[in-house]
Amino acid sequence: MRIGEMLVRMGVLNKAQVEEILEQQGSTGEPFGTIAERMFDVLPESIERAWIEQTHERATLFDASRGIDDDARELIVRRQAWQFGIVPLRYDDGHLIAATSRKQLARAVRFATRVLGTPVQFEVADEETLARLLAHQYPIRGLESKPFEGGLLPETLGSALRAFGTEDGGREAA
Repeated sequence: MRIGEMLVRMGVLNKAQVEEILEQQGSTGEPFGTIAERMFDVLPESIERAWIEQTHERATLFDASRGIDDDARELIVRRQAWQFGIVPLRYDDGHLIAATSRKQLARAVRFATRVLGTPVQFEVADEETLARLLAHQYPIRGLESKPFEGGLLPETLGSALRAFGTEDGGREAA
């Protein structure tokens, strides 16, 4: 589903407004959300919510049998993986495939978009599976596969990272 359709479904725009935005987009090439914000005062949070929902609809379920490429792990440091609930899995047809959970999807999408600079397709895992993936790919003493509490990382993240001697688990942040 396109972002305009999402915004109509959310009650943020009507179909006529979407058509106006698409017409403007056709002549300027600007992103749909940017035009919607300018022309109809759509809040950036609404655009982001629609974008996250669109990403979730495109996501597939996590399947460990599809494999995990060790080279993908190097894209991020363990602090980023745990903080944003994202585990890079592999490259497929020019896209990075990464795992996250439904609860962590918004954080993972924002991080991937702002930091990774490559198209990302998400596989959605349940919270427990994501925690196990994080613990396996980015081990941190004290965070061995603990599920996220309340959709946020455990309070012990900072202290566990400090146990490594630095906030980023001993590696430079990207």
